[in-house]
Amino acid sequence: MSASKSRPVWSGLPAAVRAEVERVVGGPVVDARSCPGGFSPGFASVLTRADGRRVFVKAVDGDAWPSDVVLHRAEAEVNAVLPTAAGAPRLLGAFDDGQWAGLVFEAVEGREPRQPWDAGELDRVVTALLARADVPAPAGLAHDLPRLGGWAALVDERDRVAEHSPWAADHLPRLARLDRAGIAAARGDSLAHCDFYPHNVLLTADGVAVVDWPHARAASPLVDLVALLSSAAADGVDPEPVLASRAVPGTRDDLDAILAAHTGFLVLGGLSAMPPGLEAIATAKLRLGLGALAWLERRLGSSRTAVE
Repeated sequence: MSASKSRPVWSGLPAAVRAEVERVVGGPVVDARSCPGGFSPGFASVLTRADGRRVFVKAVDGDAWPSDVVLHRAEAEVNAVLPTAAGAPRLLGAFDDGQWAGLVFEAVEGREPRQPWDAGELDRVVTALLARADVPAPAGLAHDLPRLGGWAALVDERDRVAEHSPWAADHLPRLARLDRAGIAAARGDSLAHCDFYPHNVLLTADGVAVVDWPHARAASPLVDLVALLSSAAADGVDPEPVLASRAVPGTRDDLDAILAAHTGFLVLGGLSAMPPGLEAIATAKLRLGLGALAWLERRLGSSRTAVE
């Protein structure tokens, strides 16, 4: 996965923004290495101070990218209260001048998982995710689930859906009912990332770090597990053996319903218009959604108790 458009580099940032970054970093920047992963159109680089200390900085121009600056501000609020058990890089500071908003994190020595998924790396990330399943959400974290659901909005779009999935087009009312059941099943008090895809994961020498937390919510741990395994399904990896070898929270019906709500969010997003420069997000959502949908179709085909 790659950024939605060419990102600004350190030398191209406004002088006032560079000065603010160096204030938070605590010294002059002598080297900058742009990071290509993810989809944000904003600045994202590992910076090195004169004393050799390295930090990761992300920043965005809110005038150019109003939706992204909202996410940066949300991420600053969430990361300020994340527990150590979340596995997130430590937030060192943030700045916001009303136009530019940015965050400074400790630099993590790691890499994104190989794509398509490598079986061993997927196993490693699933193990780490389930080990954190009982981490409680920090006080004040929202309980709404805006990144689930979408089939209800597609019930009258049968022809558009059929272009991508005849099976979904033939089952839209059922999927809309599962949507509602999934949103209910996804409620909970555990810390959920709610965007748990490989571009937000870093494999380190001794663990798994998780980055980009603006969508974090209090929810069921199944929310992140479904997202992660959906990315594997989109790569042609069958998630069922991964599930079968582990104790998974919740019931089969819970997982089916949350998976349906997850696919609804992705397919709706994949079929929706995006602002210029962010089209890659819709493309990625549709790819992930169709992979997850194929997995859901297989599961519902062998399930007798899921919502009919």
